[in-house]
Amino acid sequence: MDAPDSARRTRYSSLSLKDLVCLCADSCENELWEEFDSRVRTPIGLTIMRTAFLWDNPSRSLLDDLVQDTYVKLWKGRRRLCDFAIQHPEAVLGYVRTVAYHVARDHIKYVGCRKRGDEKKRHVPPIDVDPGISEDQEEVLLLKEIDEHLKHCLTGPDEQRDRMIFWLYYRQGMSTKEIASLSRIGLTAKGVGSVIERSKRCLRQQILESRADSE
Repeated sequence: MDAPDSARRTRYSSLSLKDLVCLCADSCENELWEEFDSRVRTPIGLTIMRTAFLWDNPSRSLLDDLVQDTYVKLWKGRRRLCDFAIQHPEAVLGYVRTVAYHVARDHIKYVGCRKRGDEKKRHVPPIDVDPGISEDQEEVLLLKEIDEHLKHCLTGPDEQRDRMIFWLYYRQGMSTKEIASLSRIGLTAKGVGSVIERSKRCLRQQILESRADSE
């Protein structure tokens, strides 16, 4: 990245999310959208993960596809997002999370209908969006919620290791082979895969039970 690009990126990093999305609405500049991506990728990914686990044990490739679908939807509706940001600057991240939720929910409904071969739609409970929560708080709450579910899922002497495997796989994008190559893991790639599958099944159950209790 040359000096002018670096200076622009530094300038964009100081913008509020409201100002950033409004600039994105009128520009295709890479540095702008890279900054937007750095602000919203984790909340989008966690929202999709939480919603998808209400339905099944989603693969990482499916979650990645739904993240990309969310970006496409945000791009197409960037003017609406800007208008919303001007009126509700404190709730921009909640808007983005809601778009991610709808993308995941629509996929769940579509797949559910195809599996049954009918038009009956599957009920997916809505996410809770608090417009009074800041961007940083929103991300922390999402991470904390999923990690708390994992703590209930993964117990015993290998709890910390298994949680690390889950987050390395889903947040850092590492493959099972790459995770197995880490000296502190002490598992084969197959063993890492087994931990991930077990974590996914239990996480889904925890999220479903949490939803049932809240309802």
